[in-house]
Amino acid sequence: MSWHYNYERGNLLQFLHRNEACWGYEYNCSFAQSYSSNRIICNKQNSWGVKDPEGQRQTFWRQADFGKVVDTVNTIRPICTSSAKDGSFLECSAHLRFCRASNIFFDFKNLNVSTSKRYRDDVIQESNVGGRCDVFDRELLLNRADESSYLQSWHAFLANELRHFKSYESFQMDKTHCDVIFERPTIIIKLDASINMYHHFCDFINLYLSQHINGSSFDTDVDILWWDTFSGGFIDASFGVMWNAFSSRRPFELISFDQKRVCFRNAMLPLLARQRLGLYYNMPLIDGCEGSGLFHAFSKFILHRLRVKQEGPVLNSIRVTLLSRSTKFRRIVNEDEVGLIVRKFQQTFALFARLFC
Repeated sequence: MSWHYNYERGNLLQFLHRNEACWGYEYNCSFAQSYSSNRIICNKQNSWGVKDPEGQRQTFWRQADFGKVVDTVNTIRPICTSSAKDGSFLECSAHLRFCRASNIFFDFKNLNVSTSKRYRDDVIQESNVGGRCDVFDRELLLNRADESSYLQSWHAFLANELRHFKSYESFQMDKTHCDVIFERPTIIIKLDASINMYHHFCDFINLYLSQHINGSSFDTDVDILWWDTFSGGFIDASFGVMWNAFSSRRPFELISFDQKRVCFRNAMLPLLARQRLGLYYNMPLIDGCEGSGLFHAFSKFILHRLRVKQEGPVLNSIRVTLLSRSTKFRRIVNEDEVGLIVRKFQQTFALFARLFC
């Protein structure tokens, strides 16, 4: 994989070097040296039966911190390999939650955008996917295809579709075999609801974690492909600016490649938003602890990449944010009244923001 290690000056990487620290998942990094060691605090009893305070911290680190990198990396196995420089490659973690590939193609002749619906798993069929492999471990692929929900893993994308995967001796990454070639490293991602901050940030925190799994690949000179089969495409009006933290280029949409054979030099299929017992959504979490280094680093990463300046805190003032729900559930029934009251105290409140979700 030719993903480049590139982190700008003045960021978390320099912090780690200055303090002789590490993320925690590196081979020679002890937990005491890790970015999270001084952030995780466990000062309450838990209901998990973990009596040792250090064991409680370690459990929290595995569940909601950089320990997830270790657990994922340790399960990555090759599925398709080749000794040729221009040969194909595919490897995935357990349950097909995270995958990397190189020199493979997908033929989208069955997409048919005009009638396409969201969450389809039948786009790739016989002869629509392949590469040139010396070894293809189909048994391993199918054995790992045990989580089928659309946003839990790449099962729908890989297991159903890659049962049709074939190795073609004549396949080359050229204009004869590809209508479109993604030359840059490409992030292929399926997405949760973009209109909801909670669900959409499940996408972003898992993508950030996936960059660490991928070898600290933070280069912004990458392409992003939104894998959304809906005929209207993926609309990200509220939080679209977030993609600037991951790429300097505008994301591509799947619907743009209808009826085309698309090839990828290098592709990453990141952890998805709704993994079973995953990160953030469906996350089992030992009680009595707080202070995830992963979430702290993610926050700093986003603020740095988007060049967000913190105005404040303002002395003797309070920042208030009101979440305004658009559904009929979980709404504040007197929301407008609350907003009017808050605005009467502008001298007390440094900022009043109303977020719609």
